[in-house]
Amino acid sequence: MFYLAHRPLCALTLLLAATLAAQQPAPANRKVIKDPTEYNAYMAALNTQDAASRAAAMEAFARQYPQSVVYTDALEQEMAAWQQTGDMGKVKEAAKQLLIVDTGNVRALAVLVALDRISASHGDKPSLDELCLYSTAGMREVPQWQKPEGMSDADFTQLSNQMNGIFLGAAGFCALQQKNYSQARDFYTRACGLDSTSLQDVYQLAVADLEMTPLDASGFWYCARAMHVAEKANNTAAVNGIAPYCKSRYTRYHGSLDGWDALLASSATQDTLPANFAATITQAPTAPPAQNSK
Repeated sequence: MFYLAHRPLCALTLLLAATLAAQQPAPANRKVIKDPTEYNAYMAALNTQDAASRAAAMEAFARQYPQSVVYTDALEQEMAAWQQTGDMGKVKEAAKQLLIVDTGNVRALAVLVALDRISASHGDKPSLDELCLYSTAGMREVPQWQKPEGMSDADFTQLSNQMNGIFLGAAGFCALQQKNYSQARDFYTRACGLDSTSLQDVYQLAVADLEMTPLDASGFWYCARAMHVAEKANNTAAVNGIAPYCKSRYTRYHGSLDGWDALLASSATQDTLPANFAATITQAPTAPPAQNSK
C-alpha cells in the first residue's frame, strides 16, 4: 500500500516563519531584562541578520542565561533561525530544550510532530512513539493557547488552525499505523477540514476509509481528491503511487472502473466531500457461496 513516504516541509517552513514573526517584538518593551549585559547580549543576538549566526548567538545566550525572562523567547528564536539554515537536527534539539522548560509550548510540539512524522513515515519506530505522544499533547494545548502579544486575531486564528491541523494529521497517522481505521478517519477528517490541500492527510484519510470493515466508499472521493492535489502540485510520483491502490480498491468494490474518470473530474472542482457521496458508488453484487453437490 502506498502511504506517501513523507510530508512536504512547506508546512514546517511556514510554521517556523510564523514563530519567528511572532517573536520579533518580544524583547525588553514587554519583558524587562534588568541586567544590562544580559539585555545587550539578547538584543545583539536578536538583531543578527545571518540566520546561522543568529541561531548560534541565541543558543549561546540560552546557555549563558538559563534563568532569563526571555529564555524561552531565545529558544524559539534559535529554533526558527536553525530552520532558516535547513539544519533540522538543530531545530529538533532547540524544540526539545523548549519542552524541558515549557512542557506545553505549542510551537515546539508542532515542530517536533512535523519532524517526527517524516521520520516515522520512513519506519522509524522511536519517532512514531514520540509523534503519538506529542500530537496528543498538542491537541490538548492548542485550545488553551494564549494569543502572543503583537499578533492580530486573524493571524493567531490562522496559526492555531495550522498547528491544530499538524497535530490532528499526526494523530490520524498514529491511529492508521495501529489499524484503528475508525479513529484515523475521525482525526484525518478534522485535519482535512482545516486544510483540504494537505496531500498526505487527504490520501491517508482515503486509506482509512477504504481499509475499514465495512469499507466506507467516501474514501474513493478522497482518493480522487488526493490525486487532484498531487497533480496540481505537479507531483507525478505521488499520482503514480496513489492511483494503483485507489483504482484496485474501486474496481474490487464497484466491479469495474466505470465512473472512475468522472469521479476524478468532479473532485477537481470540489473542496469538500459532497453530501451522501458514498451512496452514489454502487457495490457490485457478491456472488453467492458455492453449494456442495450431492
